[in-house]
Amino acid sequence: MTTNLNGIDVVALQQFAQGVAEDANKRHASFNVNTQWKGQTRSVAKVSRYSLAGETYSRDFEIVADEPIELLGQDSAPNPQELLMAALNACMAVGYAANAAMMGIKIHSLEIETDGTLDLRGFLGIDESVNPGYDQVRVVIRLHTDAPLERVEELHKNVIKTSVNYANFSKAIRMVPTLEVRED
Repeated sequence: MTTNLNGIDVVALQQFAQGVAEDANKRHASFNVNTQWKGQTRSVAKVSRYSLAGETYSRDFEIVADEPIELLGQDSAPNPQELLMAALNACMAVGYAANAAMMGIKIHSLEIETDGTLDLRGFLGIDESVNPGYDQVRVVIRLHTDAPLERVEELHKNVIKTSVNYANFSKAIRMVPTLEVRED
């Protein structure tokens, strides 16, 4: 088996997985994003760190969000729903690349398209019986590979079973909100 497939260092991935399986101290990854409102419907999220196996690592990324003009924004960046779907797609793409590499499957191309429809009455508080979020999200995976169909179906099942953001979308997450009010 090649040691690099789909841009993934298979040996390094195997060693990482083995370390996580064998050492309880290596089992946790924590992520943090700090978002500041920048007026109107625009916000900027900063990614400055994450923790892996008890070690904290520096990062330096900004993620800008805005709403389209029709939703009272300036259309200067993707809106939160588009970023949410992009996060799902990116997570699944990593899952396909890594799982395929571990299975010895070469991916020629991969495209993931996600869409969903919101009933704005929930978001706007017009009707409390309406869910402000999605009732359904559709995901289409377009995968080109030479692998036999049975192996591709096995790959797909593995990705759906292990994708962090697929799980985040499909299962309830216990949210822990805390409001801190600054008084001047």
